[in-house]
Amino acid sequence: MESVRYYWHEGDWNVPRILRIIPMPFAQTICQIPIAAGQGDKIVWTESSTGDFSMKSAWEAIRQASPRRQLLADVWHRSLQPTISVFLWRLFQDRIPVDARMRQKGFSFPSKCQCCEAEETVSYLFIESAAVQGVWQHFAAIFGLCLCDTGSLTHMTQRNAAKYHGVPFSTDGIILEVQRHLRTLYAAQTLMRTQWEGNLHQAAVMGFIFRQQVPRAPSIVRWHAPSPSWFKLNTDGFSLGNPGLAGAAGIIRDSAGHVHLAYQFALGTGTSVLAELTAVWQGMELALTHGLAPLVVEVDATIVISLLKSRASGKWEVQHLIMRIVCLQQLLVADVQYVFREANGAADHLAKETASLQLTEVLHHDDITGILRGILCLDRQGVPHLRRG
Repeated sequence: MESVRYYWHEGDWNVPRILRIIPMPFAQTICQIPIAAGQGDKIVWTESSTGDFSMKSAWEAIRQASPRRQLLADVWHRSLQPTISVFLWRLFQDRIPVDARMRQKGFSFPSKCQCCEAEETVSYLFIESAAVQGVWQHFAAIFGLCLCDTGSLTHMTQRNAAKYHGVPFSTDGIILEVQRHLRTLYAAQTLMRTQWEGNLHQAAVMGFIFRQQVPRAPSIVRWHAPSPSWFKLNTDGFSLGNPGLAGAAGIIRDSAGHVHLAYQFALGTGTSVLAELTAVWQGMELALTHGLAPLVVEVDATIVISLLKSRASGKWEVQHLIMRIVCLQQLLVADVQYVFREANGAADHLAKETASLQLTEVLHHDDITGILRGILCLDRQGVPHLRRG
């Protein structure tokens, strides 16, 4: 029995040897599996972003997720206490034990609302009764048109206090309970400014003061040429839809800003992370082939920097790219750095064109025309770009 290594040759699969024992369709599938030369065997969990197993990723892999519903997202919002969220969920499922509901279950007793003589039903208790109408009118006067999420639970709290402890059921009592709950959320810093957008004046009237958001001052960024005898590789990857039609691209320039080569690599359907890593890998391979070293690599995706610094395995479809880039870093004495997108305009333009047109080619200086040539000219002259925020 031969080992897997027997079917390798110079860092790639030995197709003739594989075809001796496996039919072509299966051989093609095997040859698509990348080889991590010089790396020890490692189990990779394909359902996580790091390649490591976790119960959360396993649950996400096997569960059947329903479409996201905004109503439920509001019910389980982090600004609400779990008690309120559970209560609201029970309310929407008609699981609140009002008198009418208990009679449907077979219990026999007279039904009477705690604020009047009407029958106690869910709609009457939370919408129709005079006391509750007073609550909605009070908050409507403050916000114009706003349904307060905490009102339902405080109505029930007042109702229980009236029914079981003899405390009078009143509009003012419910309003005070709502206000008390809002003050508690504000003190716990779970009541955020974003929840009051458009109603900051009303929040201030109620005593809730939020820090004014100060916009970041714009900054000037520009492409900087590498040090003498060094080369700079700017890369970018782009996916139309993530996943969607994807492309990787990059440009290698010298210390004078002259282009030595540019490249485009069509990926078909892929993710933005796959495109970003492929752009780095392809550019470094070309730099190695053409002797363009030492090398500075600039990317505008923080995820690439994070993956390379942590040496994480990453998802199965990209972990081989991470290992190849790490090996090329050592061969090229390459330093991979983050750069603002505004200073990476040439690679960004080329990547978007690559993804849209699905082009694969290597370009030299005389092949570059149009908008890309203009961007490169501005970079070489040191023309700055304005970065907002």
